[in-house]
Amino acid sequence: MLSSTSQAKLKFLLDENVHSGLFSFLVKSGHDVKSSPKSIKNGKVFELTIEEQRILITRDADFLYTPLYPLYKHFGIILLRIPPGDLEAQKKGVSRLLKRFSKAEEYKRKVVLLHSAEKFEFL
Repeated sequence: MLSSTSQAKLKFLLDENVHSGLFSFLVKSGHDVKSSPKSIKNGKVFELTIEEQRILITRDADFLYTPLYPLYKHFGIILLRIPPGDLEAQKKGVSRLLKRFSKAEEYKRKVVLLHSAEKFEFL
């Protein structure tokens, strides 16, 4: 349950290449989280984020290719650059990002590179 001092509830779609522990972490943090179906193409993942107005969390840099994945359409992409096996750093980095930028509109039409638990940048 979210307290009055906690961050707003955000909607996320986690790509299949994201550590499953991040799913649990975000749910426990009070967010609306779904996993993308296994083995679907990136185009369909992108369509799902648009249809459901979700922020995509992925490790796939293909989503930076704007002719296929135009910025004006999506609700935000968080591109994880933290090593896939380092769940603690991923949780810490995502938590830090969400504390600083807690509103869905702050992600809309933007890509965030999450480099480490301490470093992220908006593109």
